[in-house]
Amino acid sequence: MKALMKHEQILANFDGRGTAEITLRGREVAQSDTIAAVAYELGYRLHEKDIVTRGQWRLTFLRDDSPDVRQRAQYGMDRLRVGGPLFSHSAPTGVPSVPGTQIGPMEAASARQNMTAYETHGSRGLVVIAALLGVAFLALAWVAREAAGGAVALLAVAALLGVVAALVPRWMRNWYERNRRKVARFDQQRSQRWGPPPPPAPPPPARGDQQGGHEGGGS
Repeated sequence: MKALMKHEQILANFDGRGTAEITLRGREVAQSDTIAAVAYELGYRLHEKDIVTRGQWRLTFLRDDSPDVRQRAQYGMDRLRVGGPLFSHSAPTGVPSVPGTQIGPMEAASARQNMTAYETHGSRGLVVIAALLGVAFLALAWVAREAAGGAVALLAVAALLGVVAALVPRWMRNWYERNRRKVARFDQQRSQRWGPPPPPAPPPPARGDQQGGHEGGGS
């Protein structure tokens, strides 16, 4: 059985390259949320999750070059460079925690993936499946109409599937909203744990300025 990926192996995939493609096999599949959480901290977003088989997933991440994300990624790399943790699970000493349920990095990563799935696919596919199953059971009820008990049972299932098809959009919107709230709470807690990123280092002086300074000192 293949061993789990080590933290250093996961980090190595997000070294600034434009695309990071990771294939998970066996027990590694359980690390998908951890990998997504690391990717988020280092400035990558999940582009595609391809479930090849139950025991083999392929994750494709793209580097996000928006300024705030690059700043977050640089801040994460700076923490790692000085031997600090990539994730923080509690507020600094003396700072009160954000009230409410604490959301961990992996839970937030899972919620972000759920949001992406809903934004990409919506609820139409589930509605169509429920509706088609309802029609199928309705047809079976018609075929079995002479067996009263069986026909009634099949009609009841068809009616239930019709109700499910009608309610799926609302259920999915509520599910999406729960995930959105998780992500928002995590971002609030994360901001409190780490504080605002440090300001960028000042740019080095221009070559002309350096020469001018030397000339001024010699005169």
